[in-house]
Amino acid sequence: MRETRAGITSAISGCYQCGGADARWHGKNALALAARHHDSTGHTTWCEQVMSVRYGPGMGDDTPAAAAPAPATSN
Repeated sequence: MRETRAGITSAISGCYQCGGADARWHGKNALALAARHHDSTGHTTWCEQVMSVRYGPGMGDDTPAAAAPAPATSN
C-alpha cells in the first residue's frame, strides 16, 4: 500500500544589481523569474530553495507534519 506524502518547497530569488541581497521574487516561480531576468538584462541573479518532504505517518518524533501544498494559481 502506498503511504501518503506531504511536502513543502519554498524559493526566493533576487538580482544583485537591482536589489542586492534582498529577495525580489518569492514562491514557485522565483527561480524561473531570476533566470528570465538574467537572460533579458545580463544581471547576476541568485536563488535559494528549501525543500522538505515526509513520507508516511509520524514515527513518534515531535516534528510537526508538513502542510499540504497550496493549490496552483495563475497571475
